[in-house]
Formats: sequence, C-alpha cells, structure tokens
Amino acid sequence: LNTRYQLFLIYTYSGLFCVTINPYKWLPVYDNHVVLCYYNKRRTEMPPHVYSIADNAYQDMLRASENQSMLITGESGAGKTVNTKRVIQYFAVVCALGGDKDKKKGTEEAPSLKGGGTLEDQIVAANPAMEAFGNAKTIRNDNSSRFGKFIRIHFQITGKLASGDIDTYLLEKSRVVFQLKAERCFHIFYQICCEGRKDINEMCQISHNPYDYKYCSMGEIKVKSIDDVEELDATDSSFDVLGFNAEEKAGIYMITSGLMHSGNMEFKQKPREEQAEPEGHEHADLAGYMLGISGPEYCKALCTP
Repeated sequence: LNTRYQLFLIYTYSGLFCVTINPYKWLPVYDNHVVLCYYNKRRTEMPPHVYSIADNAYQDMLRASENQSMLITGESGAGKTVNTKRVIQYFAVVCALGGDKDKKKGTEEAPSLKGGGTLEDQIVAANPAMEAFGNAKTIRNDNSSRFGKFIRIHFQITGKLASGDIDTYLLEKSRVVFQLKAERCFHIFYQICCEGRKDINEMCQISHNPYDYKYCSMGEIKVKSIDDVEELDATDSSFDVLGFNAEEKAGIYMITSGLMHSGNMEFKQKPREEQAEPEGHEHADLAGYMLGISGPEYCKALCTP
C-alpha cells in the first residue's frame, strides 16, 4: 500500500489547484481501475490526482445542473497534454460504466456512431489524430502541443455523454517550414516517412528517408521516446473510429505529402525583374498532384502576385 501511495506523489493540492510534476516516465496511475477508485469520492478520501478534480467537476455538474470548467495550464513539458487526455479518459470510462448499468436494467443500448465506435470511443480517439498534426518535438518536450485547444464535453441529464466538440487555435504553422536543430516538425510527416505503411508511401510517393524532404530535415528526424510506426497505426486507427472513409483518409495523407513535396520546389529570379519563377517542374508536378491541381497551376498560384 505504501508503494502504491508513493506513485501518486506526482500530484499534490495547493488550495483549489491540483499541482503535478512530470516524472518523465510512465507510472501505473492512469489505469481504468484507478478511475473506479476515485469515482464519487470526496477530495479528502483519496490521494491527490487529476481524476479527483475531474470527478468533483462531474459530480458538481450532476448536483447543480450547471456547466463546469477545468483549466489545465503550465510551462512546456509540464504534462498538460497527458493530463488533458486523462481527464477525457476519466469521463469516457465513467460514462461507459453508466451505460453498462443501464444495460443491466434493460434499457435499450445506444447505437454505434459512424465508424463503428461509440461516442466515448470517438472522444478518446480524437487525441491521436490531433497530436499527429499538432504536436512536435521541441528542445524541452518530445511531444509538445503546438496549438491551444478548448474541449467541450456535453452530458445528458443522467450523466451520460451526449456529444463533444473541440476548438483549436494558434497552431504554430511556421514550424512546417522551419525547425531549430534540436527540434522536429509535426509528427505526421515522420509517421508518413516511416516504413509502417508501404501503401501510404506509394500513394503519396514519399520515400522512407525524411532527409529527402527539406521541410522535415532541418532539425532532428528521430525521437527516442516516440515510435513513429506505432504512432502511425494509432493515427490511422483514430480516423477509422472517428468515421473517416478510405477516400477521406487518402485525401488527408496526400495533402500532407503535398506540403513535403512543396518544400523541394526550386525557384529563380526572372531576368531584370523582381519576380520569382519555378526552376524545374518535377517537384511542382508531384506537389500539385497531391493537392489535386496541375503543377503549372500550383506554380502560377505561388509566383503570381
């Protein structure tokens, strides 16, 4: 019991706040059985944990029938992304348990949504897709969210999940075209380059070497704590759970690869004019094809004032 309690010491309370430190290793403090330990418990009954904060907000919402909010903030590498995922996991598990109780009572089961997943599955599955396109390695954090997000989760009167939506803002788009030496571009580019899905590489005409693409090779291309093959599987599976069909998924990968091919396009200055013109058409044709237009059209769009 003492060993188990020590695992929770990454959390502590300071007034109304729950303060956490990043242990920089995985601890068994987020398993589903831990959710049950905190369900409908007073704050003083259990050791400090983000699950306790989530449960208090959930129970206050049910009792008062009023909206509740949780603010997760901190510096880079503090653990904002992980704790946000765990709050969502908490609500998904608690609401799924509520659904199981209703089934035992004989209540009709809620139908699965497009993609075959339940609403709880889809809210949890949004994370791998968002992280692939919005997270990157920085100097201080291997999986840093380069955007802000405001997540709303809507509940029925009974406490079951009804829907969810996510507003994103301030995406660090400049990272696509430039990274520092100790940093990396968004994860999705390296997931496509990895040898996990050869069909994606063939469809996007992308090699397995990130150094072939200027936009992906200004900084590091490997991150010790991230397996790009596994992450690609998670990203692709999340699209399936969210209800994307094969054509939509192909479009996402092709647009992403279009950016990679765009970085290899070359330009030169027109003689006696302050105007650029393309030099060679191979990469422009590839990038244009991935974006659904011809190479000359793409060059014209980029070079014409």
